[in-house]
Amino acid sequence: MKVICRVALSLVLFFSLAAVPVAPAEAASSLPAISVKDGRLLDDAGRQVVLRGVNAGGRSKLPPFYPFEPEPDFQTALTRYADGIASFGFNVVRLIVIYEAAEPVRGQYDEEYLKKFDAMVEAFAARGIYIIVDSHQDVFSRRFCGDGFPDWAIREKYRGLPQHEGCRLWNVHYFSTPALDSFNRLYENDDGLRDSYAAFFKMLAERYKNEPAVIGFEPMNEPMPGSYGLIHYTKWYEQLFALYEAAGQAVHAADPRYLIFADLCPLENQGAWNTRRPRPRVANLVLAPHYYDLGTFSVSIGKGLEQRAINTGIARFLELGRAWNTPVLFSEYGISPLFQDAPEYINMLYSAFDAGLVSGTFWEASVSPLTWGWENTSIFEPDGSVRPRALALDRPYPRAVAGNIESFSFDPASRRFELTWSESVSASAATEIYAPPRLYGNMHGVTLDPPGEWSYDAARAVLRIAPLMREGQRRVAIAP
Repeated sequence: MKVICRVALSLVLFFSLAAVPVAPAEAASSLPAISVKDGRLLDDAGRQVVLRGVNAGGRSKLPPFYPFEPEPDFQTALTRYADGIASFGFNVVRLIVIYEAAEPVRGQYDEEYLKKFDAMVEAFAARGIYIIVDSHQDVFSRRFCGDGFPDWAIREKYRGLPQHEGCRLWNVHYFSTPALDSFNRLYENDDGLRDSYAAFFKMLAERYKNEPAVIGFEPMNEPMPGSYGLIHYTKWYEQLFALYEAAGQAVHAADPRYLIFADLCPLENQGAWNTRRPRPRVANLVLAPHYYDLGTFSVSIGKGLEQRAINTGIARFLELGRAWNTPVLFSEYGISPLFQDAPEYINMLYSAFDAGLVSGTFWEASVSPLTWGWENTSIFEPDGSVRPRALALDRPYPRAVAGNIESFSFDPASRRFELTWSESVSASAATEIYAPPRLYGNMHGVTLDPPGEWSYDAARAVLRIAPLMREGQRRVAIAP
């Protein structure tokens, strides 16, 4: 009965999404490289890294497949867009690449689209923001009320179906015959489709191998089973992970430094169903699930119950991450900033994220009057201004810590931030904490134990704490 209830709730939430209101640069960035070690994200200075950012963005699902309207021209729009994202203190974006746009003809990559993607990578890298390249799909194809794969990747008999800009109940089309058939073909490598898809990732990996800001790739957003997987769900994960392994091998053939971000089936968005599921055989793996629950749709079950539900769901993913010995980055979660209770819900989510020491990218950031699938979820208004309730995302977090993070927390009411860590003698660079000036002004309320040197980079809104170059526990508190 418990399993049946869980499946039913997952389907209800999955189908409820429509209810939300309506070649790289020659000079690479100087961002430290990031790797996975002992279940943590570490930079090349030996610091533990926390990534907090946003998805860029839902508008990318629609032609011309950018997260903003290219007006008055692409570069001007990109500059404003990237500046807007940087203003939140984010240090990562999950940047959507659309396979249909990148390879409209099999074996022929669209260089004009890829040059625009290069420009977005360069813009974020120049602002000190890491990039996760997300190959995004929903319902496989625009022919099926979704987005993602090009026409040549679906059977010829489906290519005459009308293309959609996202249907109001787009989720239900995952169970349509064309979508189920297309997912079957991908997982079974029919007509070499999975091989072509892996080659696409190898191309991207080669393209950005000299850009440390591009830290890795997500082979598929919200993977859903085909008809085989709906009947044999556990066995289907073997097919899915084989796809991840093929993409990972292709990426690592270009550069072994890349991280591979592994999403789970969206039916598990409220918590992993099997926390002992065997992991994909992929190096530099990061568990990258989504978290969506009733609160996403502004359906209240009471603050106490909602916080407990969030904590329970996050704990399930963390348990799977520990079983896999991988870090956890929630690659999607959120609520429309148009909802009145958005700040409260965001604070509940981040309370659980902070307690779990996890990373994450909020859904989403678009600058456009157009919405996909009737989802009005951007942190920006169509004119590019920030939606006021989205400012709840502008909160302190430790970007890079010279040792092992033991705990960190932020109280939105008192604006007090605390971080405790075990400093490592091998960590050669300063601990960096994003501390937004709108919360802390001139930074008079810093308490460091044991005492040491610190400075505040006002331009980056980053508090820097010099390492003591010895082992020991350290603690910092920031208050207004």
